[in-house]
Amino acid sequence: MTDGELIKLYLKDGDESAFTQLYQRYRKPVYSYLNDLFPHQSHAADDIFQQTWLRVIDRLKKYKEKGTFLAWVLRIAHNFAMDHFRRSRRFCADENLESRSDDGPLPHDQHGDREMKEALEHAVVQLPMEQREVVRLRQSGVSFAEIAVVQGVSVNTALGRMHYAVQRLRKDLAEFIE
Repeated sequence: MTDGELIKLYLKDGDESAFTQLYQRYRKPVYSYLNDLFPHQSHAADDIFQQTWLRVIDRLKKYKEKGTFLAWVLRIAHNFAMDHFRRSRRFCADENLESRSDDGPLPHDQHGDREMKEALEHAVVQLPMEQREVVRLRQSGVSFAEIAVVQGVSVNTALGRMHYAVQRLRKDLAEFIE
């Protein structure tokens, strides 16, 4: 069933299983998006994840099928995340990197590129928030049109943010680029 059909079933017939299917379809990308925005702050990602889905339930009757349902849900998550950043005002990428625990080898360690992966992660975390968000969303397979909706900007602005992020990453990772 399409997202629209599931939404109609849930809203008109009160079919809880229809909403459950929507939730199951999009919970992982939404949670992944939030975890990327809040590295090493799973409690914040969890709280915002819950707030997002409560807001989705509350506002589902206002959803218009102009874009994808995922972009709409990510926009809600984005708004909650921005509110969280504004409230905390102490988000610091360096603190996030220092709080990283060493619970054992990472999967990519086995391939001998641990240093590169760590440098890339460090460089991505150092990007300005809007650029970091675009990079993380693109890594998750979200289109630039959907990123524009999530960030509330034009597609050109989303593309520009990615362009500047790539430029900065190239500069920061120059020692790894041949």
